[in-house]
Amino acid sequence: MWFAVWSVLVVATLVGAALLGRDLWRRARRLGAELSRASAAFDAASARISQAVAEAEAAAPEIRATMLDDPTELHDRVADLRLARAERTEARRAHHRAVAQTWSLEGWLAGRRAARATQRARS
Repeated sequence: MWFAVWSVLVVATLVGAALLGRDLWRRARRLGAELSRASAAFDAASARISQAVAEAEAAAPEIRATMLDDPTELHDRVADLRLARAERTEARRAHHRAVAQTWSLEGWLAGRRAARATQRARS
């Protein structure tokens, strides 16, 4: 009787170990495939980043000492830089205003009505 009990226990353990081993093997293969894909994505991203860094270095503004340059040229350059900064600031504020208008209930309702009207026109 005990021989049969122990035989069943040993066989069940071996079957369980085989199933666990098969599951681990399948997971290891899937992990290897994912690592391969991740490596390819990392290589592509690395190449894009290297290209972007090279372009940024090529387009970098010239930095040099301007102590002995003509003051009127420097004042003009500062004025141009301030004007460009003011234009960027105004563009950013206009974008923020447009986004904030979409947050209002009236703006959302108008957008919803327009979307439904175009959807009805397509139908």
